[in-house]
Amino acid sequence: MLEEHGIVIEADIDFAWVETQRKSSCGQCAENKGCGTSALAEVIGKKATKIRVQNTLAVKTGDHVVIGLEESALVRSSLTLYMLPLLCLFATAIIYEALAAQGIFPKAEVYSMFAGLFGMGIGFVIAKSMTTNMSNQERYQPVLLKTE
Repeated sequence: MLEEHGIVIEADIDFAWVETQRKSSCGQCAENKGCGTSALAEVIGKKATKIRVQNTLAVKTGDHVVIGLEESALVRSSLTLYMLPLLCLFATAIIYEALAAQGIFPKAEVYSMFAGLFGMGIGFVIAKSMTTNMSNQERYQPVLLKTE
């Protein structure tokens, strides 16, 4: 289970809104060396993320909490969001090339490129629909693990 620390900024009987700080995954940003993500983080700024969780621990505003999310939920949603548009891009470009080779469509690389971009756009629409559907499922929801 992936864990993140946060502060409850709003709470009622059913739900709590937890604010977490974005941070580097590798820890090198504090030392100002490594891959350069720290420079990008300085430009973008450290933004807080607000997450809605079921208030199963009866937390109140100002409480420090730990929230969790199953790794499999993160992997599935990430694959859907990133891989599906790429697969659609390649599939559409390959299908266009195959049809162009048979003389059904004009044979030019620029048309294949546009066909691929169109497929990627369709992939994004499908991914958006799928992730919206996933967000309504309980196994993809973060949960309150404990208070600190």
